[in-house]
Amino acid sequence: MSSIHNLEPNAVPRILIVEDDPGVRRSLLLLFQGRGYYAKAHSTADAALADAGAFNPDCLVIDYQLGSGNGIGLISALRFAGCSAPAILISAFGSADLAQRAGAAGFAQIFDKPLRAHRLLAAISSLLGEKSRVLQGRS
Repeated sequence: MSSIHNLEPNAVPRILIVEDDPGVRRSLLLLFQGRGYYAKAHSTADAALADAGAFNPDCLVIDYQLGSGNGIGLISALRFAGCSAPAILISAFGSADLAQRAGAAGFAQIFDKPLRAHRLLAAISSLLGEKSRVLQGRS
């Protein structure tokens, strides 16, 4: 019988969440951990940027409106720092202009709040490809 704990640490897909709203941040953390992902969350862009290199995420889930900046600025800084993980932008302020700017900045997808868990999980699974399949065989 296999379990997520018996897998190599780097075999479990790693998701870095950046969300300033504590309730949304906690909900996303519990959602991803409940599905077997190794998830870590930060409330600020600075904290996420400082941790991204050591955490080495496989996927990023970033809020647009952060207290001291925004998700588009953060993804630019993360890319400059060498983080190439696929990224999803989440926002309560969705618009065609934001979608265009997010795509140009390197976000693979954008989701409007309130989030639909099944759609977000499907997008992450799709972005991770083979890496997400390690979770499908666990018991």
